[in-house]
Amino acid sequence: MYDGKSSPNQHTYYFRSQTGNVIDNDAIMARLFISILKGIAFDWFRSLFSGSIYSWVDLQTRFLYRFFEDDTEVALEKLFSTVQKGGESVRDNIEKFHNIFSYVPYRHAFAHVTPTCKRNFLDKIKVRMEVVKAHT
Repeated sequence: MYDGKSSPNQHTYYFRSQTGNVIDNDAIMARLFISILKGIAFDWFRSLFSGSIYSWVDLQTRFLYRFFEDDTEVALEKLFSTVQKGGESVRDNIEKFHNIFSYVPYRHAFAHVTPTCKRNFLDKIKVRMEVVKAHT
């Protein structure tokens, strides 16, 4: 099962090693892959438009794009500059922030994670959360 918290590359590699050449059918590969998603990974899949996946390779590519993995360390400046984009949901922004934060060295010593994440929301979200005052 993949829940968005481990390596997406390892997950797809493991999945392909388990299915191997036994299944050479895009529809079956995609259905099997979907069946082992849970949590935010399954929510991501459910958010896709019906009929928007054209093949197993397409699903795998979109999955790896959504659950980005990079083995490099991320500097705090990158974390501070990760802001919510127009049209991006609060949930997606928090997930993106969390994914980037997981690559910050010494993150266990960084006590200001929540305030930093809140600071990077769109202004209209900050007003709703009462992080900043509305400008009238």
